[in-house]
Amino acid sequence: MQRSLTKRPITGSILLFALPLMLVYLLSATPMGVTGIWLSVPIGWALADAIGIGYYLKKKQ
Repeated sequence: MQRSLTKRPITGSILLFALPLMLVYLLSATPMGVTGIWLSVPIGWALADAIGIGYYLKKKQ
């Protein structure tokens, strides 16, 4: 069985999908408009990755 199916998969999934959606909502309301929508996806991915790496490093200690 895959590790993602046995070890806390929901946290990563929520971060991966929820962060970009929250950023879309926030950045679309700014003067950036459509550009903010497009930028929110890679920004959300990067934030989710950073949080995941931080969580991994914390648990590794």
